[in-house]
Amino acid sequence: MSPAGDEPLPGSDGAARERQIEDLYAAFHEEVLRKATTAAAGCTADAWDATQHAFVQAWQHLRRDDIGNWRGWLVKTAVRHVVFHRRRHARQLPLHDTDPVDSQVLLEDHVVVKETYQDILGAIGRLSERQRQAMVLVHIADCSTAEAAADMGVSPSTVRNLIHQARARLKSAIGEANHD
Repeated sequence: MSPAGDEPLPGSDGAARERQIEDLYAAFHEEVLRKATTAAAGCTADAWDATQHAFVQAWQHLRRDDIGNWRGWLVKTAVRHVVFHRRRHARQLPLHDTDPVDSQVLLEDHVVVKETYQDILGAIGRLSERQRQAMVLVHIADCSTAEAAADMGVSPSTVRNLIHQARARLKSAIGEANHD
């Protein structure tokens, strides 16, 4: 569609590109958004922004033949957007826009799952910025430690150390939350 959204893009492949991006969005937007939300420690505004950024980049790269795994490419693009955005705007974001605990009586299993999810997001949000970046790039965006190190401007051993520290903090935080 045109920027106004009312007519196909000019050229013979405009409609085909539209179908391609619509197919990519239908297939992967939920997973990309979910992983971006985790990378953003539950901040859905940042996650939606990163997801939108990833699909805009996909639109611009549709003609590239070297992207064989669009799912992985979209996830990495969105997660890197979160990491770099947060690096530029270093601040602690409150988890105001995460799903609130429902006041309705729910089945106990659903409540436990939701509380565990919120505990995990809270624990991720309490990691240091560098620990969170390393965890997100390696475990959510599926970057190698070398790729994560290049993105963060540190050595691969520093990335491994940050991940080790983050895992220990998350394990401790989740364990404490389960004992409450």
